Amino acid sequence: KLMNRVKYSQDTLKRVLCTFVFTLFSFFFLYFYQADLMTIIQHVLSEGQTHYNHFVGAVLITIVLLLIQVGVVRLFQRMRLAWAFTFVPSSLLLAMITDVRQSASAANGFLEFGWGGYVLPSCFILFFVVVWILNSSGIAEKYSMNSMNQTRQLWINLALVLLQMLFVCGWSNSDRVLHDRVHVEQCLADNDVDEALLTLQQHSDADENLTMLTAYSLSRKGELPERLFEFPLKGGSAALMPNGDNIGFGLLADTTFYAYLGNAYLQRMSTMHYLDYQRRHKRLNRRSVDYLLCAYLMDKKLDAFAHNITRYYEVNDSVQLPKHYKEALIVYTHSHANPCVVLHDNVLDADFEDMQKLENSITDARERKTALRDTYGNTYWYYYMY
Repeated sequence: KLMNRVKYSQDTLKRVLCTFVFTLFSFFFLYFYQADLMTIIQHVLSEGQTHYNHFVGAVLITIVLLLIQVGVVRLFQRMRLAWAFTFVPSSLLLAMITDVRQSASAANGFLEFGWGGYVLPSCFILFFVVVWILNSSGIAEKYSMNSMNQTRQLWINLALVLLQMLFVCGWSNSDRVLHDRVHVEQCLADNDVDEALLTLQQHSDADENLTMLTAYSLSRKGELPERLFEFPLKGGSAALMPNGDNIGFGLLADTTFYAYLGNAYLQRMSTMHYLDYQRRHKRLNRRSVDYLLCAYLMDKKLDAFAHNITRYYEVNDSVQLPKHYKEALIVYTHSHANPCVVLHDNVLDADFEDMQKLENSITDARERKTALRDTYGNTYWYYYMY
């Protein structure tokens, strides 16, 4: 009896530890690592009708996974099955629901499920078939863990649970750009612009969607013409607004974005078409004015920028302009024999001349670009030239 009690106690310890480890992994995996991804999945699948709560969602999904594990235990209670293997269906389900990728087209709902939606359901069936075959053939009994001591059984079960955790992490979405993109939108939806900008600053490269979110976040902060070119940008002015194809919001509504800029229209317009339409109909607000001027700068249209800035800003040596506007006017002034707008700033003029000297002093193109990026990478001059 004493030996049976010890064996029962050790067997209970093994089961409790494996269940505890899997439960902790599932909760933290969903609550911290995949929280924003689960938010966008629910948003897309519900067509924006419901909102995903990170904590409640992680708890509920973890409970469901544990209930599935309990069901597997009940189903195979007369078969020889290592306790760790009872978590396999739960692990497969967890991997499947987090196996999504960024869609190539915003028209497809921003996200699409990966191969897990097709492969992993087959793995469910395969798992049950294999377990049944191993038990009915007697192989499971022959290689049963009962012949091992309890300590070895414990470590083998924990190792098997760890392998399942690694499988889930490896199969699920780990695209940092997608994770950060969703996180930024979540921050903007929660009016946490500072956290959104902090996330965007961590990227050394950008895609068109991150460029759109960067401009929108800076505009919400009131720093669009002051800091835009401090961030990595891609796509020119076309990346400043949703286009209904490869650039678009996942959580935020397009109508909310356009209302922020002044007006939302049923007809889809390109960035410059929309801003020019607003300008011609005198519907530009302060936010869309900066969008228009920054759009000219992103497309390197300095003549259009110089001809339009005086309509919205007073340009003279005694008025403080936003940083990037001053930098653009310095380039414009130095590159035109008869500029329509002239701006002189002793500090910026000296910095621009120093940049040109540094540029001319390095013959190797790669070294020159690296040296200029290290010193002037946060200026419009670097964006314009490189």
